[in-house]
Amino acid sequence: MIQLPITSDQALVLFSDLDGTLIDHHTYDTRASEGALRLLVGRSVPLVFCSSKTFAEQSYLQRQLGMRHPFIFENGSAVAIPDGFFPEKWYSTAHTKAGYDIVVFAHADALNLGATLQQIGGLKGYKVASDAELSAATGLSGDALIRARERWFTETLLSPLAGEHLREVENLLQAVGYSLSRGGRFFTVQSARVNKGKAVLWMMELFRQNYAQSPVFAAIGDSPNDVPMLEVVNVPFLVQRPDQTWAEVEIPQIIRIDAIGPSGFDKTVKLLLE
Repeated sequence: MIQLPITSDQALVLFSDLDGTLIDHHTYDTRASEGALRLLVGRSVPLVFCSSKTFAEQSYLQRQLGMRHPFIFENGSAVAIPDGFFPEKWYSTAHTKAGYDIVVFAHADALNLGATLQQIGGLKGYKVASDAELSAATGLSGDALIRARERWFTETLLSPLAGEHLREVENLLQAVGYSLSRGGRFFTVQSARVNKGKAVLWMMELFRQNYAQSPVFAAIGDSPNDVPMLEVVNVPFLVQRPDQTWAEVEIPQIIRIDAIGPSGFDKTVKLLLE
């Protein structure tokens, strides 16, 4: 069992969800996380975003926070690695964008997915929703809306899903190679062959290959689609949702943090490092 806090002579890599974890669920504010971010920088701890957010959204957030670390986007569909971040590049890239190597795990792009959702019918995603609808549902506007729509492999649904309708949609998507994952507010449709956990495992091996000793791997999440990520790391943390409850997560070693979103992120990092 890993002892906390992690000592300064032990390498640490931290994976984190974004909305409802590093970022406030409603305001998208990061101020409550910024003290923790400074602690991570002071200890040279890589912070790997692992979110349903797009490449455009995550690379923009990194610029805002003064970071340039690898990140996992669209629920494990692909990873982005800054050029030169690792001394050895043993992976093969699909392409590069904005100085990042892109490694793809998903089997299909969002154009094919859009056609599939049209065939199923009754499902409205980010790409077909009007600006007014998407803004009302997410609180985003302007360039932030554009970044949220730039989905390469997945589609996030505004349509509510529950009960028999949810099961019917899951079965139809499964038949054509897709799956549903439930985030903090919305469902995301993605390639059935990917999830956050598989991408995190790939990234963990990449860090091991480039570190003198195997790091301790920790992760912070808040919702059901974080479970695959939390299951594969050494030290998993679950922060509270806005209603002060925790998502139903059954992982034996999970550490539940009694704080919401970014405050929970801050408390977790202090528990890890102080």
